[in-house]
Amino acid sequence: MKYGFLGAGHLASAVVFGLIKAGVQPDDIFVNSPASARSLADKTGIHYAEEKQLIGDSDLIVLAFLPEQLKKIIQHLPADCFQNKLIISFLGSTSLDELQKSLPAAEIVRSLPNVNAEFDRSLTSIIFGSTISEKSKQLVKDFFNKIGSFVELPEKDFPAFSAIAGSGPAFVALFAQSLQKAAINQGIDPETALTISLKTLEGSTENLLSRQLLPNDLIKAVASPGGSTADGIVSFEKDDFANIVNRAILATINHGTK
Repeated sequence: MKYGFLGAGHLASAVVFGLIKAGVQPDDIFVNSPASARSLADKTGIHYAEEKQLIGDSDLIVLAFLPEQLKKIIQHLPADCFQNKLIISFLGSTSLDELQKSLPAAEIVRSLPNVNAEFDRSLTSIIFGSTISEKSKQLVKDFFNKIGSFVELPEKDFPAFSAIAGSGPAFVALFAQSLQKAAINQGIDPETALTISLKTLEGSTENLLSRQLLPNDLIKAVASPGGSTADGIVSFEKDDFANIVNRAILATINHGTK
């Protein structure tokens, strides 16, 4: 199986590293981009290739450039270049309909992975184009299982998914940073404060996942009535924490609409 990446930014790089960690041989991965593809190839041992060669030699092609570059990139390639090719799009704001109109001869999958793919921890949303075969669907599922897991969603849910799962790593990092700063304010050195913050997030997430708990189950287990944790929860609620998060998600979803 040969993989080709048109684009070599942060997301594409994370997926490439994830594939290699999952056992894909660097020789089976090709990359092309105007700026960072050669650097990524040098770091990972994958192959830099010109666009036509990459498309011709790859069994699965990933579009990982800026959405507004789609027309420009396909315009200077031969009309039959993508004939019967399996294409996975990482172009966040480009709809399945737009992709199919731009690449009518290809089998199209729209997807929204995130940078946790580097550690095989990306949760990716996918939606298959109408012409994709069952064989190609399985290849796509195998691809995303190598970098984490996936969920099939209707396209109407992609904006919310992107705001939570795609932008979420930054929001989680912001919360981790806030915990770190709170620890520093109490006199703990920055390095130890960061370790405390990150290990607390890691352990809490593992607790929820391993025991299949609802978040409120863990809240109740830790926040005994009248205890210190309960006071902290009350403080969060007074500051409208849930709505702060919700407003951030809405701001992310509504980006560019004002």
